[in-house]
Amino acid sequence: MSARSSAPERLALGLAAALGCGTHAPEREPAEVAQHARVMLASTPAPAAVRVCIAADLQAPSLTQRTLLELAGEPIPDAPERAAWINPPALDAPAARMLVEATTSPLGRRRAAAQLLGAPRLVVFRVDMVNVPLALGVKELKRGAVGMRAIGYDRAGQATCAKVFTVRNDKATSEAAMDRSDRATVDPAVIQLLRDDLAQQLIWHVELLATGRVK
Repeated sequence: MSARSSAPERLALGLAAALGCGTHAPEREPAEVAQHARVMLASTPAPAAVRVCIAADLQAPSLTQRTLLELAGEPIPDAPERAAWINPPALDAPAARMLVEATTSPLGRRRAAAQLLGAPRLVVFRVDMVNVPLALGVKELKRGAVGMRAIGYDRAGQATCAKVFTVRNDKATSEAAMDRSDRATVDPAVIQLLRDDLAQQLIWHVELLATGRVK
């Protein structure tokens, strides 16, 4: 296990254990989560409308913008910013994953709803800009970059802070991908390599932000 990804995994294991333990675990209706998610979507802040998040703000159950849309029952746009590969499930709290997975039992959904609604705050990782031509199958030899915001929300679903940051493909991985892109079309293996790398870079960067190791 990578040391850089250990904190999200510990959080996931802890929340998953909380959902599964005890016969008297709290329960809430999943429909309440859908309404809460819609409030959060409506509260998405304009740039500089809220204070800048600090590391402590990001130490909370999190979810991607794609998952927030799923929880709200809203359609997911057919756009790179909302693609599954750049909204990795590893950034979703287990309670959020349980609510969007069709195989979750009704009891599991109610307990997951209680976990999510009971959190003092939530963090949403929103992709605002995707400039990753090779990862999108476009032959433009440049290192991929994704513009992100971490948005903190209070218990009422109102945005309280936001943190703008950029995630880039690993330099060596990008150079290797460019070396392999010597044909008219981009090799699907190169596309997948860069997508996987961007998702991993995002997961690592999020942990660094939450632990204060990057500003």
